[in-house]
Amino acid sequence: MAVDYLSAINKQGSGLNITQIVDSLVQAETAPAQDKIQKQIDEKNAAISGYAIVANELEKLKTYANSNNGVTAYAVKSDNAAIAVSVKDQTVAEGFTSSISVSSLASSQTVEFTGFSSKNAAINLGTVNIDFGSWSGNTFTNNTAKASQSVVVSSSNNTLSGFASSLSAISGVNATVTDKGDGTFSLIINSDTGASNALRFSVTEDNSDPGLAAFDTPSTNSSKQVVAAADANININGVTVTRSTNTVTDLIDGYEFKLNSVTTSTASVSASLDSDLAFSRVKEFVDTYNSVQSTIDTLTTRSLDGGEDGVLARDVAIAGIERKLRSLVTSELQGYGTSGRYISELGIRTERDGSISINEADFKKKFAAEPILFDVMMNSLGSSDNAMVKVTHESDVLQPKGGVYSFVADSGGGVPTLGGQTLSFDTLADGTKKYRGISGDIAGLKLEVSGSVSSATVYYGQSFLSKLTDYINDVVSSTGDLEKSKSKATSSISDYNDDRIKLQERVESIRERYMTQFSAMESAVTGFKKTGEFLTGFIDALKPKD
Repeated sequence: MAVDYLSAINKQGSGLNITQIVDSLVQAETAPAQDKIQKQIDEKNAAISGYAIVANELEKLKTYANSNNGVTAYAVKSDNAAIAVSVKDQTVAEGFTSSISVSSLASSQTVEFTGFSSKNAAINLGTVNIDFGSWSGNTFTNNTAKASQSVVVSSSNNTLSGFASSLSAISGVNATVTDKGDGTFSLIINSDTGASNALRFSVTEDNSDPGLAAFDTPSTNSSKQVVAAADANININGVTVTRSTNTVTDLIDGYEFKLNSVTTSTASVSASLDSDLAFSRVKEFVDTYNSVQSTIDTLTTRSLDGGEDGVLARDVAIAGIERKLRSLVTSELQGYGTSGRYISELGIRTERDGSISINEADFKKKFAAEPILFDVMMNSLGSSDNAMVKVTHESDVLQPKGGVYSFVADSGGGVPTLGGQTLSFDTLADGTKKYRGISGDIAGLKLEVSGSVSSATVYYGQSFLSKLTDYINDVVSSTGDLEKSKSKATSSISDYNDDRIKLQERVESIRERYMTQFSAMESAVTGFKKTGEFLTGFIDALKPKD
């Protein structure tokens, strides 16, 4: 227990507890300001917690969007594990039922060069020319669609592993050095799958260092080849077709077939629109959105009956986020044809309280009439009015804007444009041209044009979920509204703490002033008492003695 020394040494003074009186006076004078500062700090800390809750809620919407990226309303079935099927392009996919069998898988050519002492065994200098084509024994037929390549063996790569790395740098060639386990090493080279993708190595030796001809195969292919390149043989509905890979995307429009093994019996493969599946996915979004909206509403509630407001009741940034989410639900989505589309066309309604709802019967009726409405919500789609122009978007960084664009292969001087913006392009060996949007609204769009095409109309629809994800990414980023609001609140707390330090300094100043005043009073009271005692003694001395 603290000792009130000032009062203890002034028993001849007022006798009052001066320290306690001063504490009470200081408390009465500064408590309102201290309470106000603490309330402000508590409010900002609560707001920061609120921002974290909002970010977590928005992540729920983003998680839903990511988990439904590329989903389709088609139920695809295969009764044979040898053949897997999935929707590849929703813009052209339709329902089907087919009988499919696989008599052989596509394989790559495997060539082995044996007898080396180590992975880094030295090889001779020269140039190895690589041709692509097909073999029949030691007879080779060039694949004119693939240009020849070459590898120069110099002092920088004249080891077995160095040569393998140089070969693997060429598209369509994969080379490795393998320990055989018998004290020797082999150079094993694989081509891409497909009968016409086999490899021929033609060597030009360096006269100063002969010996590279050991890798020459024009006359030794049959002795070096371990596995021959071959096409997959597929029978679909009684018609036999071949493909160069075991992942087939042009068997039935819009679908990808993965050939896992040859079949011992015919597989039944089918796809059909599944309205129950489509509704369940959309209903999941409705429920997730309403849950997120309810949480944000609670944080921003303003009490009308004197109750407690939500911790973000008057937060401008959060109010803006709420408005934007509602705006996205009702906004137009371009690029799914000539006219804009809306997710409300699926039967999604916005209620007065900001929540959304969906009626199953209404949804299924609208979905049956226009299945593409499901993709308007779920999947960004690219298409063209010209079958020779394939439109895709494969970038995770660049996001094109949904819309209708005019493609011109040569807008003057060999410059291709899309929507008036310049495209970069490459021409492949088979004449196919690949165009890429690199800036502006078309950034990230890719066009693959086969044949002679001078112009086309390109459609790109950015889905509702894609736009929602883009917005959430912006909001929760390090430079987004939530982080800015959090930083502002943190800065305010720092300012309030500075105010509290200044107030404490003021408290000490006030205390010192009161203590000085009361000390002076005590000194005066003590003096008065001493004077009174003197006068009392003086008067007593004047009284007559008995």
